[in-house]
Amino acid sequence: MLPDSDIVLRLISDPMYLQHHRGLTHSLLMLPLWSWLIFSLSSRQVKQNPAMPKLIGLALLLHIALDVITTYGTMLLAPVSDKRFSVDLVFIIDPLFSACLLIPLLAGFIWKQYARRLSIISFALAFSYLLLAYSNQQQAIELTRKAYPDAIAYHALPMAFSPFNWQLIAEYPDYYVRAAVNLKPDFPGLRPLFDPTFVTTLLSTRISAPDQIQWQQLPAMHTVNHVDQLPGTAFYAWFTRFPVLLKQDKDAIDFGDLAFGAGAPGVHAAFQLHIDLPGSNASSQPRAWLIWRNNRKSELKQTTTPFNWLPANDTEKTP
Repeated sequence: MLPDSDIVLRLISDPMYLQHHRGLTHSLLMLPLWSWLIFSLSSRQVKQNPAMPKLIGLALLLHIALDVITTYGTMLLAPVSDKRFSVDLVFIIDPLFSACLLIPLLAGFIWKQYARRLSIISFALAFSYLLLAYSNQQQAIELTRKAYPDAIAYHALPMAFSPFNWQLIAEYPDYYVRAAVNLKPDFPGLRPLFDPTFVTTLLSTRISAPDQIQWQQLPAMHTVNHVDQLPGTAFYAWFTRFPVLLKQDKDAIDFGDLAFGAGAPGVHAAFQLHIDLPGSNASSQPRAWLIWRNNRKSELKQTTTPFNWLPANDTEKTP
């Protein structure tokens, strides 16, 4: 769990946490350093085991790999690059995938004579789940491609409660088209275990069967005039994958990220960027706020991108 020690940055500020979470502590380049640090702080008994340095490194590598398969994004090459890698196979928290790993391993504590076999079963189930997720992802991308054959890129992001729930995204130069689909409407997944209101906040009131997809079009963040002159927008555009304009009037502008639920009907997005405009009071300045799902606000004062690690000609944030 050492890679997630960066959560302490939240005690400093929410923007600081967003900037560095899944950064240096999740870097493949820094992995030898973290492995050495854990081993050097271990007990004498641990140090006497010659296999321990490799096992510690593999444990950290497994944590990093399990993060990469989610939608959040992980800076694998920090501090050389701040590029975020994400394979988009499982939702940020997927109890079904976790069960594939944990249930056989926990059973090994009860039936110790079968512990090795149960460990193998654990990894086999997890790998099979990822194969299913990949198959579903490609099916979701194909649905998007058929609906919008002239788009410049296609994405399918996993959603909560079932490996068959996917967000479809067709990307155009100045806007995105999105939808939510359940590839197997008869499979309820984990939805019956949760309150319907909670389910809606993570999925949508508009998740459809493959033959009844309802699409939405949202303008890209960069289409707002002089957006680069507004506070917080450089940071938000750096962190987000699909930044879109949600609302604009004379008093305020709201931006969101499709990857975190923004724009989907009924969904309370994980966080949005809200900018208060000066309005008629020319002496005041715009102020930027991160609005979290629980309506908590964090002022975002940063006016530039956090790092300068990327080469000048590299604008990609995900593979």
